[in-house]
Amino acid sequence: MKRIFWLGMALTSLLVLPSCGAQKKSAETAMAQTVSAWNAIKAQAANIVPDEAKSIDDGIAAATAQLQGGDYKGALAAATSLGARVKELADALPQKTTEAQAAWAELSGSIPGTLATLEKRLKGLKAPAPGTPNADQSPVVQLGHLKDGWNDAQAAGQAGRLAEAISKANDVRDGAVKLLNDLQAGS
Repeated sequence: MKRIFWLGMALTSLLVLPSCGAQKKSAETAMAQTVSAWNAIKAQAANIVPDEAKSIDDGIAAATAQLQGGDYKGALAAATSLGARVKELADALPQKTTEAQAAWAELSGSIPGTLATLEKRLKGLKAPAPGTPNADQSPVVQLGHLKDGWNDAQAAGQAGRLAEAISKANDVRDGAVKLLNDLQAGS
């Protein structure tokens, strides 16, 4: 009886060990393909859709940890899923880039004029003295912050970080509209 038990255990071990090796090889191959495909689009994705890029980076790190921890089945599933997400993003990236460029072009065309209009409206006003209570609420100070924000947005746009540039430019536009509305209400 003991011989049969040990013979069964030996046969089970012989059958299980090769399948573990095959799973490991499949998981490693899938991970390598996913990482290679991701590296091909990573820089552009980070500039256009940074949230999606971070999500994929985090997924790759988690799948790599699974692979290193010996969870080959989980790593294979994660690598396969990530590979599909990377392909989907790679296919959508040209369209997303075009959309981001159009949004940036629209903002680049409108914000300088808005800031110039604000500057004309505030001509003759001086910034409050340092230490003045509520000095940051002064229209002149607010315009200065908007100009700084616009400079940051332009720097991001020139560096190719369109998502960041658009976000900062939208903040500037919203601040400029609020300031214009406040000035009109106070006139």
